[in-house]
Amino acid sequence: MQKVNDGFPIDVELLHQMEYLPVKLAELAEKNPAGALELLKAWGNRTKPIRHLWNNTLKLIEQHSHD
Repeated sequence: MQKVNDGFPIDVELLHQMEYLPVKLAELAEKNPAGALELLKAWGNRTKPIRHLWNNTLKLIEQHSHD
């Protein structure tokens, strides 16, 4: 979903993901340090898009929430 801010198209969902990805990675690191490190490396190396990192982070958190 895109919203317009001052005439520029801004993907608000992507901005939200970029803002909260560090928070979610920290949450994941408490449950799955290796998974969090792998995603952090991919983010730092720019090998995966933010949406992919966000979705995989949430998926891993969900998988480990049942532990």
